[in-house]
Amino acid sequence: MEKRVYGAAENGETVYAFTITNAGGASIELLSYGATLNKIVVPDRTGALCDVLVGFDTMEGQILCTDSQGRTVGRVANRIAGKGITIDGQNYPITKNVDGKFTLHGNHEYAKAVWQPEVLGDGAVRFAYDSKDGREGFPGSVHNEVTFSFDDDCAVRIEYRCTPDRKTAVNVTNHAYFNLDGFDAAPILEHELQLFCDAYTPTDADCIPTGEIRPVAGTPFDFRLPKKIGRDVEADDEQLKIGRGYDHNFRIANYDGTLREFARVKSEKSGRVMRGYTDLPGVQFYIGNYMDGTQTGKAGKPLCYRQGFCLETQYFPDALNHPEFIPCVFSPEKPFVSTTVYQFSAE
Repeated sequence: MEKRVYGAAENGETVYAFTITNAGGASIELLSYGATLNKIVVPDRTGALCDVLVGFDTMEGQILCTDSQGRTVGRVANRIAGKGITIDGQNYPITKNVDGKFTLHGNHEYAKAVWQPEVLGDGAVRFAYDSKDGREGFPGSVHNEVTFSFDDDCAVRIEYRCTPDRKTAVNVTNHAYFNLDGFDAAPILEHELQLFCDAYTPTDADCIPTGEIRPVAGTPFDFRLPKKIGRDVEADDEQLKIGRGYDHNFRIANYDGTLREFARVKSEKSGRVMRGYTDLPGVQFYIGNYMDGTQTGKAGKPLCYRQGFCLETQYFPDALNHPEFIPCVFSPEKPFVSTTVYQFSAE
C-alpha cells in the first residue's frame, strides 16, 4: 500500500491517492476525490502490464471531468425524471441538472466530494462521506462508506454501505470506463461482450426508462451469447438512436440478491478478460457515446468517442417512478448494502 498527496480539490482540501499492488505486480489506484477508482494496471497474455481505465492523471483533469470516469456516483446514480421522487406519499423535487429537465447522477454530489479515507491493511481502503439532509432535494442524511480491495487474483472488489437516518432513496455505483487494450487504445467496438441479462429497459428521448421491461431476444441488445460490441451498434433501432448507441439498463437474469456473474468481456488483441459480479438487479451498459475528444485524459491524450465501456451495477434508473421496478428506498433499519467485483485475467 502506498499513500501520497495527489493534489487539492476546488475547496483547497487535500486529495490523497492510494496504490494497492498485488503479489504479481498488478495494481489499482484510488483517489479520495470522488472515491475514485482511477487506475487498474493488469497484465495481458504476454504478462505486459497496462492501465485499463480511461480517465485522468492530474488533479486539473479530475476537477474538469464531466463524465464521472471512475467516480463513486450518488446519492442516486443514473436518471430521475423531472417530477422527482415520491416516498410515503410525499413528493421531493430533485435538482434537475440536465437542461433543467431531469436529474443525472444526483447532480454529481458524490463524484465531486472529498471522501475521508481509512487504510484497512495492505489490500483495502475505505472511503466515507456524509450527505446532508436536503442535498440536491433528497430527504434525510446518509452516511456512506465505500471499500475498495484488490487481491492476488486481480479482483477489484467494491463494497458499499450507505446508512440513512430516515427513509430515502439510495442507488450508488461506480462509473469506471474500461478498455482492455489500454486507456489510450482504439475504441472498444472489437471487444467481445457477454451479458447474463435477459431483458433491458427502453427509454424515452431523454434516456429515462418508460417502465417497459423488454426481452433482449431478437434485438441488438441481445448479448446472452458473446458478440463484439460493435456488431449491432449501428442497427436501425430506435433505442440505439436515442442513446447514440448502447446506453441502457439491463436486467440481470435470475436476480435473487446474491453475488452472481453478470458480464464477461474479452479483447482478442490483448487477451485480457474481465468478469463482472454483483448482487444488484441491473447494470447500465454504456460505450462512451458522448466522449468527443474535447477533454484531456491520461498522458495528455484526448478522451475519444467510444474509447471505453461502462458496466455500472445498479437498481433500475428512475425506479421510484415505476412501480414495476424494484424500489431503491432504504432506511436506518435497512441500509443500502451491496458488492460489485471486476476480476481480470488473460488468455
